[in-house]
Amino acid sequence: MKKLIALLLAVLMVFALVACASDEKTAATDSPATETPAATDNTVSSDASAAEVPAATGEALSEEDAEAAREAGTLASDPLTGYEYSDSTNTWYYSNYPNYKDFKADGVVKVAFVCKFSGAWFTPKANSLGDTVKAAGYEYLYIDANSDEQAWLDGIQNIINQDFDAVVMTPVNTALLPDAVAMLQEAGIAYLTTDDPGADAYGFYSPHYGLDDYFLHHGLGEHVAKKMEERGFMDDVKDDYSNFYFVIQDSPAVESIHLRNVAFYDAIKEAYPDIPDDRVVWLDCGGSLSDEVIAKFSSTLQANVSSVDKWLISAGGADSIVPTVTLFREAGVDLKNTIIADCISTPNPVELMLQDEEVADCCFGVGLASAPSGVGMGEIIIDLVENGTPIPGFTGYALNVVDKDTVQQFYNDVYAS
Repeated sequence: MKKLIALLLAVLMVFALVACASDEKTAATDSPATETPAATDNTVSSDASAAEVPAATGEALSEEDAEAAREAGTLASDPLTGYEYSDSTNTWYYSNYPNYKDFKADGVVKVAFVCKFSGAWFTPKANSLGDTVKAAGYEYLYIDANSDEQAWLDGIQNIINQDFDAVVMTPVNTALLPDAVAMLQEAGIAYLTTDDPGADAYGFYSPHYGLDDYFLHHGLGEHVAKKMEERGFMDDVKDDYSNFYFVIQDSPAVESIHLRNVAFYDAIKEAYPDIPDDRVVWLDCGGSLSDEVIAKFSSTLQANVSSVDKWLISAGGADSIVPTVTLFREAGVDLKNTIIADCISTPNPVELMLQDEEVADCCFGVGLASAPSGVGMGEIIIDLVENGTPIPGFTGYALNVVDKDTVQQFYNDVYAS
């Protein structure tokens, strides 16, 4: 049925293309990247030859040819061909949509999640994905690779052998994705990644459901900047900012992928462009575990507590709020003179904010919850199977700012049960 829908759409689009032959055709041109996209001129003139313009909507185009078209700036973004460009991530995606098998040919639809490991983040996501697709009458299998690369690849081969229809992947190492994707493409199995995006052998990323962290944390920075203005937080900061410190508790392994602190920093600098570089310090807090935050930030705090009246803290590793609050209180710093921003994906900071009004007043975060993404991925797969809707190239989390006004609702939605 899906093949028939795609064919009919292709025929309709051929007539549309004939009718609009004199119109200009526009295509995005940038190679895969993770940073905010730059503006480019992607117009292809209407007198371009057929060889310069990619295949019509719905027609299959090899990745080798698509790679050449992408580099030439002539690849069209069209999910029905499998190739889709995302402005928000500045990335080309490929879903293999025209080559999917008939999912219902054997009378059953089977969905798998091949995950690098289980835990507080992945288990709720896996469970909600399973509940969603099973409610639609599909079979579901969760494979935990337990951080073993070979076990993860074996999981991919296992679902191919068992004739699964769709798979969600979080690889132990993204270097495993090219081989896995090639195997899935040959088998006609639909695929998408979550949490860990990656490219195939031709530089096209798998469809991805995950975090546009730059967008999320830039939004958090804008929210914090607005609250700083409303509260007059910077009113008694000196003209040279000598009694102000902007401390970024960096986790390099996280930041190199997610750009959370960079995004927050950019938003603050947009609101307060006069903050001197020497009043901003980047601390390498390792993996952002509590003891690492304490080890790095305590020395900076002690060295400057006598001269700094206002503290702005940014962290992106999801475990900085509790140790930072502890250190401030031990040093006698009034929390009203602090703002602490982080990624919130564990209950610890949320519970502390609910227990302590002063903490709730100074803490802000991007609230992340894995279970809703499992539901979202399940709905995308169901829409594909039932309606022939291509999996979107990129599906991002909505911005969910956690502060004193929203923390109770966030707790109720994510952790209360």
